[in-house]
Formats: sequence, structure tokens, C-alpha cells
Amino acid sequence: MYAVIDIGSNTIRLKTYECKEGNLISVFDRKEFAGLAGYVDKIGNLSEEGIKKCLEVLAEYKKCLTNVIIDKLLIFATASIRNVNNTLEVVSRVKEELDLDIVVLSGTEEALYDFKGAKLKYNLDDGLMIDIGGGSSELLFFKDNKILYKTSLPLGSLNVYTKCVDEILPTKKELDAVKDLVKKYLKEIKYEDDNNFSNVCGIGGTIRAALKMKNYLFKDTDELVMTYEEIKKMLDIAKDDSYNWQVAILKVIPERVFTFTPGLMILKTIMKYYKAKQVYVSRYGVREGYLLHNLEKDEK
Repeated sequence: MYAVIDIGSNTIRLKTYECKEGNLISVFDRKEFAGLAGYVDKIGNLSEEGIKKCLEVLAEYKKCLTNVIIDKLLIFATASIRNVNNTLEVVSRVKEELDLDIVVLSGTEEALYDFKGAKLKYNLDDGLMIDIGGGSSELLFFKDNKILYKTSLPLGSLNVYTKCVDEILPTKKELDAVKDLVKKYLKEIKYEDDNNFSNVCGIGGTIRAALKMKNYLFKDTDELVMTYEEIKKMLDIAKDDSYNWQVAILKVIPERVFTFTPGLMILKTIMKYYKAKQVYVSRYGVREGYLLHNLEKDEK
């Protein structure tokens, strides 16, 4: 059995897998909403409080894993530790205090492993893949199952909330600020194409949460697809009926009450920019891709 710990800006997640005939089978998982992006201080460091929060969760996961036989433990961090100024300090503290090794992925590595994981579910012939995390959003353009271009935007549901929103739920003006910020970064992407993708593949907690909300609001039985119009309708509810929107969030995804709406605006803005009509939601992503990469490396 293999274990993977993913240290994200919003959550720290532990998943264990069995590998049978090239397929990954999830055994169990645990998720802690640590919100590390909220512990970044004014000079761009992960604060002492944030480091202790990270250590606390990792110590609990390490204890949990003593009860099972693990062939390999992999721990990686994304924007949560990648985008702070004291990355080396955080990695060193985890090594010194818990004897655990963290690999900090670059934005392009994260996108690459997203793609590798998503291929477990979908045949990625031609299109765009989007992964919206807590501290960054990865975009990957592909054709004939091959990557053409990959990039990472320093914008995620949690850090955009921190930058743009003052209260629990964003106002219309604050959502417009999120949209403008995303568009600014999208215009800086150096990839020449017709900017027209009918379908996109969606990965990550924000997009999976959007799928849950869509199924709840519209009583939809199609669990893996969202249209652009459905995402737009959800944001219209958020803007025009904040009370019932908040009630819906608390019923469906209460742990994301702060970050979900800004994250949904990130998704809508990217889809509109690339003229995407619908998004196919993958259950697999960076964790599975990173594990597969390491298993293949061990075989070689």
C-alpha cells in the first residue's frame, strides 16, 4: 500500500492507495482544512503559527500511518510552501521535528502531475485542463494526449479570498475584483492559440465542490459535468441572493464557506476567457499523478 500527503494552501490531505494492474485503488483518505495560505505574514513568510499548524497535521497523519503497513510514503507541497519566502525553513522544520521529507513542486510540475492523474479517468485528446487550488491555479493545454503548454497562476480560492474579500461572502464589487485579477494573469500567458476550447477537464477541490453545489441546486443527476451556463447561474445566485447562497454553502460544503465563491469566480473567468462550454470533472489529479510518476521511476 502507498500513502501520499498533499500539503495544499487550503487543505492537507492524506490518501492511501493499492496499485493493481496499473490502476490505483483508493483505500482511505483524511482531509484537514489547515488554511496555510491564511498564515502568510506581511513579508511573505509562513508564520510560526502556520508552521506549527502544518507540523500538527503531519504529526497526526504520521501517527495514523503507524497502524497500517505502507510500502512507500510520499509527501509533497504545492503553492502553500512554494509561494512563501521561507520555504527552506518550513521543509527543514518538518524534517527536524518529524523526520519527514517534503518535496516542493513547481507550478509546472504540479500541472504535469495533474495531467498524469487525470489521464486515469479521461482520454485527453485535445483541450485545456484547469486545477484551482487554494494558493494557485494550474492550466495545461494538450492535444492528442500530449502536453503543448503548462503554466501556473499565483491565484487560488484562498489567497484570492484573502486579497479581495473583507467579510464572509464577497460582494458584487469584490467578485468583479477577483474577475479582473484573473483576467490580468490570463492575458500574460504566453501561449498562442485560438483561445477556444469547447470542453475543459477540471481538477481540484474547488471544482469538485462546484460540482457538488451544481448537483444540489439544479437537482442534476450528471455527476461529472458542469456547463458554463450552470456556473454562471450559481454566481448569479451568489450576487443576487446572498442569504440563500450562504445557506446552500453551509448545507453542501460548509468547510468552504469563505473560499468557494471566489474560487467559483476563478473558474468562470477562465472558462469564459477560453470560450469553454462545459467542464468534465476528474476525481483524479496531482496526488495520483505524483504517485504514478514515482512508481514508474522506481520501476526504471
